[in-house]
Amino acid sequence: MKSSFACALILSCCAAFGQQAAGTLAFEVASIKLSEPQQMGRIRIMMNTDGGMLRYSNVSLKDCVRNAFRVKEFQIEGPEWMGNQRFDIVAKFPEGATEKQVPEMLQALLTERFKLTVHRNTKEGAIYALVAGKNGPKLKPAETTAPAAAPDAKTPGGAPPRGGVMMSMGPEGAHLKAPSVTVSGLAEMISRFAERPVVDMTGIEGQYDFDLVFTPETMRGMPGGGRGPMGGPGAGGPPPGGGAPPSDIPVERAGSIYDSVQQYGLKLEPRKAPMEMLVVDHIEKTPTEN
Repeated sequence: MKSSFACALILSCCAAFGQQAAGTLAFEVASIKLSEPQQMGRIRIMMNTDGGMLRYSNVSLKDCVRNAFRVKEFQIEGPEWMGNQRFDIVAKFPEGATEKQVPEMLQALLTERFKLTVHRNTKEGAIYALVAGKNGPKLKPAETTAPAAAPDAKTPGGAPPRGGVMMSMGPEGAHLKAPSVTVSGLAEMISRFAERPVVDMTGIEGQYDFDLVFTPETMRGMPGGGRGPMGGPGAGGPPPGGGAPPSDIPVERAGSIYDSVQQYGLKLEPRKAPMEMLVVDHIEKTPTEN
């Protein structure tokens, strides 16, 4: 029987790695509680900020740190449990605050309630560079390029909202449907299923519709994640040192992420690159009381 989980996320096009420290601006009031256990095989994560409120459901502390410091998930170094323990957060903006100030307020919230301390450094690491293929990109422009919808938006047939992502997992592999997302947003999402971080180096702007089926190399950053049952180094991905992926993938299984992006005229190239990192020096597992 096919098991599936749905992941409705708002993918943020993160700004360049900033030097912003938690300032004095803070949420007027905030409630943080552990998320209720969800149905086995079906996970929903919701992140929304509108109407002067922040509403996060079933989010990890790594999700919060990523948004607070405007970094990608692979730029965060911290305890593994940060990606697994999940919370529901509801917070009210102070008068006059805007959505652009949410990262600053999240920093203050994490510092106050979880005693977060961090520092930054730079290191060289192995990545997959997402680039245009030999014959150029073959992207399908999004039918609607409106801002990302609220993650709990209802759509016909259970389809993901514009700017959201829906994942299902079955014996044949992972099926990712992402309408109206940027190439950078796609790179960040598939990083969760690759042994190396995926960095968008296409320079392509705009929003596009993607529909990918692939065998994950890993399940890093997903609820209950870790190394996936179909994953592991070399599980259909580019071999060490580059070159084409192996061609002897069984027909009953999906190809690799490397294969799946090729249908859009894109390519994953193994490279080394310097990466700015956010190192979590300390964070509590349990927040102070509401």
